[in-house]
Amino acid sequence: MDHRQLSMVADKFQWVFSESLLNACGTDAKFCRRMRTITPLRLGLALTATCASQRVETLADFHRGFHAVFDTTMTYKAFYNQLAKARFATFMGTMASRLIGEMTLKVLGFAKGRALAEFRHIVMQDGSSFAIHDALREVFPGRFTVVKPAAVELHTTMDLLCDAPTTVVLTPDTASEQPFLPEPAALRDSLLLADRGSLDLHSMGRVQEAGGFFIIRAKAGMNPQVVEAWREDGKRLRSLRNKPLKAIHTKLPKRQRVELVVEWQLEAHPLRLRLLISWNRQTKEFCYLLTNLPATRYRLDMISRAYQWRWQVE
Repeated sequence: MDHRQLSMVADKFQWVFSESLLNACGTDAKFCRRMRTITPLRLGLALTATCASQRVETLADFHRGFHAVFDTTMTYKAFYNQLAKARFATFMGTMASRLIGEMTLKVLGFAKGRALAEFRHIVMQDGSSFAIHDALREVFPGRFTVVKPAAVELHTTMDLLCDAPTTVVLTPDTASEQPFLPEPAALRDSLLLADRGSLDLHSMGRVQEAGGFFIIRAKAGMNPQVVEAWREDGKRLRSLRNKPLKAIHTKLPKRQRVELVVEWQLEAHPLRLRLLISWNRQTKEFCYLLTNLPATRYRLDMISRAYQWRWQVE
C-alpha cells in the first residue's frame, strides 16, 4: 500500500470511528441513553480491535479487550449487561455497515480501453451454509434436516475491484439466494457474477433494462428458443437454429464449447441472452453460463475466464 492509499485509509478510519457519529448511532438505536464508561464509540473501537488482534471465543475475550484498550476496572457483569441489551445488535449492525461501506479501497483495475475497464463494479454474490446447535432448528431450519436440523446461510455480496464485502446477511439455511441479489439499479455499468441459485429471468431482465451486465451459471433443464448457434472455432451450427434447447441437447458438440443466442418469452417482452455451453469430462455433464455481455467485445473464452474469478475468490 503506497503513501496515498495509507492517507485515504486514515481519513476513512477517522470518519467511520467519529466520536460524535458513533455515539449518535448508539443513541438513535436506543442502545445508550447516558454516556458513562461504555460509550458507543469506546465499545465499537474495543470490539473491532479485539477481533482484529486475536481469536475471540467468549465474551470474556471482549471484556479483556475493552480493559486493554481503555484501561478500566469495569466488572464482567457490568460489561455483559451492556452486550445483553436488545439494542446492542442494532447498534453493531449499523457500525458493521459503516465499516463495510466506508473502509474500502479500489485495489484492482483495468487499463483504459481493455476488456472490463468500463465497469464501475464487478460484483460477486454467493451463500455459505453452516450447521449450528440442533436446539435452534425452529428458528434456523436447515435444508438437510437429517444431517443438519439447524443451519444458517451467510449471503455475501463482494466487490472484486475493492476486494471487500459490500453486504452480509445471515438467514436460515432454507432461504433462497435470489432476494439478496443487488438491486438492478445498483448494477448500472457494473458486472454481476453469480451461481445458479441466483438465476431468475425476470431479475436478469430488470438488470439489463437498468444498464447492468451479468455472467450467471445457468441450470440444466432450461428450455429457451435457440436463435443462433456457433461452435468455438467460429463454425455456424445451422442445424441447431430456431429450435427449443431441449430438442437439440443431444446434438451439442462436446469437444468444443458452443455459443447460443437464446430467447425467453416473458410477460412484458422477450429476453434474449447469450448461453455458453461446455462439456465437463469429469462430471460427464454440460455446464451453462448466461450473459448479456456483447459478443463483439467479449468472446466466449473471455467470459469463461471472467467467471472463474468466483472460484478463485471462494
